[in-house]
Amino acid sequence: MAVTGIGTYASYTNSYGNTQNAGNKTGRTYKNAHEYKNYLTQKYECLRSRDYSVNINSSLLSKAMGDEKTKQWLEYNLSLIPKTIEQSRAYVAARGAKILSYSITINGYDSMSSVMCTQDEVDPGTEKARKELEERLEKRKAEKKETEERLEKQRAEKQEQEERQYNLKIDGKDVDDLTGKMVELLGTSTSIGVTENGVSAFDALA
Repeated sequence: MAVTGIGTYASYTNSYGNTQNAGNKTGRTYKNAHEYKNYLTQKYECLRSRDYSVNINSSLLSKAMGDEKTKQWLEYNLSLIPKTIEQSRAYVAARGAKILSYSITINGYDSMSSVMCTQDEVDPGTEKARKELEERLEKRKAEKKETEERLEKQRAEKQEQEERQYNLKIDGKDVDDLTGKMVELLGTSTSIGVTENGVSAFDALA
């Protein structure tokens, strides 16, 4: 089964703003867009790949020749493409599929798109990767369930503890009297009475 996906490369432009600097300027000039394209092809691996294609809009090439900002943006993104392709392959393989074709088009400044065609496959390598992925997902699911059950148990225990908590008010003649009445009160099998203010009362003088 083949699946075709279309995506954008906004992450490139976000990272670019944090890495560009004036030191990237070369001062080199080109006679035309064709000459500039040849220079880029020699410099960047992605433009020579047989496994995927990278297309650059001719208008963007012409603009990059005379605009340093556009040139830096273009070349920065070209340098990132091989790593992106490898990441895509790994992700697709982990899902038990392979990439049949992959093309990236650089439409203009801050505008890129990709088309990827994949096919499901089953072989020892991808099957193992898929099983490992499923096992990890099942493990995370089990851990999440265990955590939820533990939290629920803790909540129930806390609620039960709160329900069994009470305050005792004991009146007596002296410490010994208070202690004796407290032991008697706590040791009784009957429930401890609770006053209107929520305090259990036991009058040792009675």
